[in-house]
Order: sequence, then structure tokens, then C-alpha cells
Amino acid sequence: MLDLVGLGILAGVIPVYLGIAVALVLRRALPRTWESVLIGLSAGVLTYLFFDLMHEAVELMGARDPFSWLLFLSSLFVSFVGLVHLEKHQFLKGRHAGQALALPFVIAAGMGLHNLGEGLAIGTSYAGGEWALSGLLMAGFALHNGTEGFGIVGAAGQSPMTPRTALLLGLTGGAPTCIGTLLSGFTVSTHLSLVWYALAAGSLLYVVFALVAMTYTSSRKIQMAYGVWTGIALMAMTAMFLTFVGGHRS
Repeated sequence: MLDLVGLGILAGVIPVYLGIAVALVLRRALPRTWESVLIGLSAGVLTYLFFDLMHEAVELMGARDPFSWLLFLSSLFVSFVGLVHLEKHQFLKGRHAGQALALPFVIAAGMGLHNLGEGLAIGTSYAGGEWALSGLLMAGFALHNGTEGFGIVGAAGQSPMTPRTALLLGLTGGAPTCIGTLLSGFTVSTHLSLVWYALAAGSLLYVVFALVAMTYTSSRKIQMAYGVWTGIALMAMTAMFLTFVGGHRS
């Protein structure tokens, strides 16, 4: 059990924290004009993760299983439309720093659900005695998850982020990897996996819309476009590295 938790920490928790730390340093070092690029980078990372989650969810849906359709559509509705309703009632936006940081927490939660699935893959290979493969998966997922820290910090814009907030964000995004490695020893229901993939996809879709609405103005379009492309490119390259070294597509 300790080995599985350790694999989850190395693959999920530490990389997310490193990504957050690097993003915070860049946010301080770069001029204010780069804010749109960082927010665009965040949107690009999340767009890639959204399509990845949708692919996983659709693969779990059965053509002859209407219950899986209902689970998918209802989970997506709860996470996407539900968050829009929360925003409408001022739970997810406002002028105060605490309210502004609600968006990064939504991002971290969506990433956490995504990383739970990665933990399952690592734990399954380790439990099956494929230690070399589990090590490669851990290294690949660590590289992949490090870029997610940019997605979390980019959404915060210039809102101040305390060490305590950064700690909580990292745990929210990275700790589910450990939960996934532990759950890998049990039989996980296909329907349950479908639910958490759909919930994660809906929450990330909400955030992408929010980031674009916040930043895509006439004076920021080019910076936003460069940032989105860079975010997608980073995620795609780390995913291809993972596929190359471990044969596991993320």
C-alpha cells in the first residue's frame, strides 16, 4: 500500500506542485502583458484534457447500454450547467481574491478526477508485476502532470495566491493520483469511471468558457491564441513521450 501511495505522490502530487511553483515564478518575472499568454496556456492545457476525458468517457459508453448514456449526459449536465448556475448566483466569481480563486479550485478538481484515472493505470501495472512499465508510466504521467500547474495558476490571473492556497490547489489536483493507485487493487465499476470522467470533462469545459470570456478581447486575441496553442502543444508532446516510452496513451 505504501508503495502504491508513493507511486501516486511521485506521478501526481509532486509534479503538480512543481508546475504550480514554476508558473508562479513566471507570473512574477514576466511583464503584465504576458498575463493573456499564461491564461491562454491554461485554456490550452484544459482544452486538451477535456478532449482526452471525453474520449475516455465515450469509450466506456455502451451502444446497447442506455443507462451509460444517461450517466454520461447527467454527469456532464451537473458539472457543466451546474457550475454555470453557481456562477450566476455569484458563488464562482467576484471582485475579492477569495472568490476569484474559486476558478483555479474548479480546475484543480477537474484535473484531480482526470489524474485519478492515471493512478489506476500505474497501480494496475504495478500490481500485475510489470514494475518497469509502472515506472515508465509514473515518469510519463509526472511530466504530463507538471504542465497542469500552469493551467491552475493561469486561471488565477493577477489574484494573489498564498502558500496555503497553493498547497490546497496542489493537493486537490495531485492527491487523486494516489487514490487511483490504491483503487487499482479493487474492481472499479465501468459506470463509476464513466461518471468521474464526465464530471471532470464538464468542469473543465466550464473553465475553458470562463477563461475565453475573460480574456478573448480585441487587444488580447493574438496573445491568447499563442498561449492556447502552446498549452495544447505541451500536453500533446508529453502525451506522445508517454506513448513512446510506455506504450500507454494519455
